[in-house]
Amino acid sequence: MTEELKNSEEANNSDKNWAEIRKKNEALEEKVAVYEAKERINTFQKAGLNTEQGIGKAVEKLYSGEMDVDSIQQFATDEFGVEFGQQDGIQSEVQQVEESQTKLDNIQKDSVVDVFGDDIVSQIKEVEAKGTTKQSIAAKLFAIEEAKKNDK
Repeated sequence: MTEELKNSEEANNSDKNWAEIRKKNEALEEKVAVYEAKERINTFQKAGLNTEQGIGKAVEKLYSGEMDVDSIQQFATDEFGVEFGQQDGIQSEVQQVEESQTKLDNIQKDSVVDVFGDDIVSQIKEVEAKGTTKQSIAAKLFAIEEAKKNDK
């Protein structure tokens, strides 16, 4: 009888040990999954791809090869035509666009064409139709003065 009792106690202990081992295993698997995900994102960033948007996101979803920078860049080049090492060319293009935008902004500031909303134009037409000449001129002058204030 004591032998049976010892066997049943050992069986209970081994079941408890297995349950603890399973819990630890699950916790460790979760940690490994988190670290692998972080490492994957880090590797894609080292390869020059943003996994949050655009081509980088597409490459990250489709790529299933080795997790090294060269392999990822080769996959992106083969599948999506992404060219790496072109950062200087892209930077100069960005600078040209910024300069062009600045020039365009300056031209708009110096422009003599006043753009009024449809609401102002319709109000002036209404004053012309229903009011006197004096009211019409006053409305037009008011609109011109407001346009000048908004340009400053």
